[in-house]
Amino acid sequence: MVRYLGELVNVSVKVPRELREKMRRVDVDWSEYLRGAIEAKVRAEISRNAMRVLDEIRGRTGEVPTEELVRWIREDRRRGPE
Repeated sequence: MVRYLGELVNVSVKVPRELREKMRRVDVDWSEYLRGAIEAKVRAEISRNAMRVLDEIRGRTGEVPTEELVRWIREDRRRGPE
């Protein structure tokens, strides 16, 4: 069970009458189910958008040669902990 600390608001969804009748025949807390489904979709979309932004940033930065990375790591190790 999910607990909500904030204010809950109403969201309406229209479904065909036949589907509504079928929904009444099954033992499901539709409000809880839909809240979970909406929450999962929102998380997935936020992740997808973040990945798109990261891909755009990667596309602008270009590749760093391995030798350069090794040099940076060695320099950092020589400096030691701060």
